[in-house]
Amino acid sequence: MSALIRSLRRFEKNLTRSLKTHALQISEERSLCYRQIPGTKSPTILMVPGLHSYSHMSGMKAGCIMRFCDTTDHPGIIYDHECMGESARSGVCNKDKVLFSHWVEDTIKVVEELTENSPLVIVGSSMGGWLSVLAAERLKERVHGLILLSPAMNYVYPYYQRHIKTLPTDIQHRIETGDIHIVDGKFGDALLKRDFAEDSLQYHLTLEKDSININCPVRIIHGLMDEEVNPEDSKKLCSAIQSEDVDLIYRKNSTHEMESPPDLELILTTLDRLTKDLSFS
Repeated sequence: MSALIRSLRRFEKNLTRSLKTHALQISEERSLCYRQIPGTKSPTILMVPGLHSYSHMSGMKAGCIMRFCDTTDHPGIIYDHECMGESARSGVCNKDKVLFSHWVEDTIKVVEELTENSPLVIVGSSMGGWLSVLAAERLKERVHGLILLSPAMNYVYPYYQRHIKTLPTDIQHRIETGDIHIVDGKFGDALLKRDFAEDSLQYHLTLEKDSININCPVRIIHGLMDEEVNPEDSKKLCSAIQSEDVDLIYRKNSTHEMESPPDLELILTTLDRLTKDLSFS
């Protein structure tokens, strides 16, 4: 595996840049952008992005995962949510109307339209971990494994509340009456929008024991230096997932982004082991 990791570190950005970007039409007024790599093996590997740019198609993790797929002959898909990343630059985007429900639908639509009924392993980064869990509950027959990286469960509304309090009063008022504000934070630009945040509340998960109806293998990796999402929340998530095959790995010196070389190596090693353990013919 070490030789593969060295290859991945060297070539993942070049590979991602060389892949053609496609558009997936969700409706007349909605679309997203994605990149896809073919393969003959099962499962297909799908990465679900989070809110911030480090988890988007242009990020290091997405590049590494696509290089892994290229090297191991697994089909792979990465995409950006409506109105985020490449989808904001190249797709049909109406930030005034985008809701969290649209991002949930985006994940389901990518699976239904692009994965040809193949068994899936979903890798979710940050808020993408929350979306991955929601997708796995809705697509039980399709999702055969989850890898959740610094999963930010129930993230959007608390994020909105936390950041709106830091803004000048006049900007707070404009946001509360429907305007959009782009937060320029340490993780890059992020959307601050009242109806988007309130819409996300219907997807909140209680995280009570055995409350999440998922029975596939789940691997959770979380850094103890994460200042964005409490690492203790991943313990609650472990308990909430009904599957007996759930592993939680804490990394002492890792931050929320999980982009250091040791982080990437652990992510890819975990992905390699999980795809091999599933043993599809």
